[in-house]
Amino acid sequence: MHAFRSAIPLLFALCLGMSAQAAPIRCADDGDGGACVWGRAEGFEADAVQVRGLRIQLMGVAAPNQRDLCTNRTAKDEFPCARPARKRVAELVAKGIACDLYDVSGDTLYGRCRVAEGDLGRLLVGSGVVRSVKDGPYEAEQAAALAARKGLWGLDIIPPKDWESLRRKAEKD
Repeated sequence: MHAFRSAIPLLFALCLGMSAQAAPIRCADDGDGGACVWGRAEGFEADAVQVRGLRIQLMGVAAPNQRDLCTNRTAKDEFPCARPARKRVAELVAKGIACDLYDVSGDTLYGRCRVAEGDLGRLLVGSGVVRSVKDGPYEAEQAAALAARKGLWGLDIIPPKDWESLRRKAEKD
């Protein structure tokens, strides 16, 4: 019995260590949102993630529609415009995610999420695979992605019409 009691703290520490490896990103104690959820992403889209059974729409970003097709000028092939964003989200959420929840509308939760590399929305907009919403928090990252021709802003890519109009506007400025 004594050996079992002395093993309990060791088992507890081992469980804590395993859970930390499973999801190293945690909610901050002083989160800005009303609630926070963290863990492994169970699913994701170009502008939304699912964590612990909750689907969270990323605030401040807009992704191409799943049905929007982009064209690669060189290869002359079409691909779903949301595919680069989904790929980038997959890379970023692999180590875990923490989302501060800010709003709910109907059955949609809205939040801002952090991954090991930083703010998920900022990283996605900065890589040019999603765009900032008008007057959103990521306009500077969008301007930098446009100037650097990253992601769907690249010269070789013909993006969806609403993206193309943003690119033309930025080129005039």
